[in-house]
Amino acid sequence: MSLERELNLEAPFKDIQHETVLNIIRTASVLAGVGDHLFRQFDLTEAQFNVLFSLKYNPHQVTQTDLGRRLVVTRASVTSVLDKLEAKGLVERQDVPNNRRSYHVVLTGKGKALVDEVEPHYRRRVHQALDGLDERECRQLIRLLERVRVQASLLQDEDVGNSRAG
Repeated sequence: MSLERELNLEAPFKDIQHETVLNIIRTASVLAGVGDHLFRQFDLTEAQFNVLFSLKYNPHQVTQTDLGRRLVVTRASVTSVLDKLEAKGLVERQDVPNNRRSYHVVLTGKGKALVDEVEPHYRRRVHQALDGLDERECRQLIRLLERVRVQASLLQDEDVGNSRAG
């Protein structure tokens, strides 16, 4: 369904770039809602699942700072997510030798078991969401979104630089 119909707009979009950005944002929101519903069934948030997933697929020791960079969230957000995962017994923080301000974050057995349980359901939903696209179309969409993300990141870096200078 077109975004115009979905949003019940009475006039068509006049700016294709604006319509494109709104489509990206709306699609991301719908996908996030699907994920939220799935993760709630396992008493997780999307952020918590992302941490567990990242830890599962990283063969090296990971610090809180590493997770923040990978997940593109603030240090406070990572700390909050890790506090909740630790309280559930899904991760633990381990001291980094010779660095009292940093911790390695590792999956516990319970955390690994949970991510192993959730992952097939997650992958099934991802495949269902992209059911109308073949592999070539998925690769094309990835390339297009990467180009948009690079350009938007340049603008973001420019905005950060301008706010520091001003």
